[in-house]
Amino acid sequence: MSTFRAKIGVPTPDCPITLLEFDYQNPRLLTGDDLASHDEKSIICSLRDIAALDELIQSICANGYLNLEPLIVSSDSEFGPFTVLEGNRRLASIRLIQNRSLAKDCRISMPSSIPQSTLDSIEKVSIWRVKERSDAQAFIGFKHINGPHRWESYAKARFVADWYKRDKDKGLTIESIARQLGDDNDTIRSYIGAILILEQAEEERLFSIKDRSKRGPFGFSHLYTALGRKEYQEFLNLPRGWNANPSDHPIDKTKSKHLKEVLTYIYGSKQDDKPSLIKSQNPDLKHIGEVLAHPVALEKLRGGSDLETAHNETRKPHEIFSDALVQASLKIDAVVGLLAKYDGSTALLSIAKELSEKSEMLMLTMKRKHEKSLKKQ
Repeated sequence: MSTFRAKIGVPTPDCPITLLEFDYQNPRLLTGDDLASHDEKSIICSLRDIAALDELIQSICANGYLNLEPLIVSSDSEFGPFTVLEGNRRLASIRLIQNRSLAKDCRISMPSSIPQSTLDSIEKVSIWRVKERSDAQAFIGFKHINGPHRWESYAKARFVADWYKRDKDKGLTIESIARQLGDDNDTIRSYIGAILILEQAEEERLFSIKDRSKRGPFGFSHLYTALGRKEYQEFLNLPRGWNANPSDHPIDKTKSKHLKEVLTYIYGSKQDDKPSLIKSQNPDLKHIGEVLAHPVALEKLRGGSDLETAHNETRKPHEIFSDALVQASLKIDAVVGLLAKYDGSTALLSIAKELSEKSEMLMLTMKRKHEKSLKKQ
C-alpha cells in the first residue's frame, strides 16, 4: 500500500499521478451522443474531441505542470486510488505526455522532445479530497456553469438536474442550487424542467437525441427556450409556473403525441426522414410556436407544408405581401450591383425584359389599389 495519504478537505500537494483515475461520469462527456468511456484510451479520445487537449499539452510541455489549482478527487480511502471529479482534462494531458504510444493510439500529436523538467513536474500533483461526489457539487457547478470554464448547455443542465433529483428528497430546492451556483432561479428551473421533459420523452420512446436529423452538438437551448414560450406550454398543457417544482414526468399522458410532434419539429428524425425545422433559433423557434397556436397553420405543417408556408397562415396578408416586396427589392439591388459582370447574353436579356414587364404590372396594380384606397377615405 502506498504511504501517501490524503485527508478530507485538506489540500495535498504531492499525490502520485499513478493514484489518480478518470471520472467516467464526467459531465463534460454529456453531449447528447454516446461517447465511449469504458477505459482510459476511450475516455481520452472523447475528451480529445470536446475539450481541446492539444492546447493544454503544448502548454504543459513548454512550461511544465503548474501545480496551482488542486484536482478535486473523491475516495473512501485516504490512500487512494482517487477518482478525479474536477481536472480530467489535466489528467488526460498528463497521461499522454507520459505515454507517447497512448498519444499515437489517440491520434494526438506530441512535441518531438519533452524536457525532463516537464516530466518531473507531472509525477506528483496537488489534490483536494472529498469523500462523496456531492461534497464537491457546488464548487464544480459554479466553475463550469457560471465560472471561467463553462460547459455546453446540455452538460450544465444534466449536472443540475441530476443534483436536484438526487437530493430533492433531502430538502434540496431549485432556489438553493441557484444560490450555490451564483445563477438565477429561472435559468436553473429552465434547465431542470427541460431535462425532465427530455427524459420523459426518451423513457416513453417518443424521441431519442441520437435520432435527431442534424449532426454536431445537441441544440439543447432550443428545447428550454421553447418550453419558456406560452405557445409551447399551452400546446403541451403545461400550467403556468410548471417548472418551479417540477414532477419527474411533467407532460400529461394525453399530450404525449404533442410532445413527440414538438421534438420532431425542433430536432427532426433520421428514422422518420424528417428534417429539423430550425435553421436559426431566431426566428424559427418563435414561428413554430405561433404555428402550434394556429389550427389552420398547424394542419398545413402536419400536412407537409414547409415552416414558412405554414407560418404565413398566422400572418396578415398585407404583412406577407410587404415582406415579399422588400425581399424582391433587395434581390434586384444585388443584381444591379453585379451588372458589370453581365456578358451580353441574349438569354439573360430576355429574363431581364420579363422582370421589367412584371415590375410594370406590379406597379400599375399597386397604383390602382392605392387610388381606390384614397377614394374610400
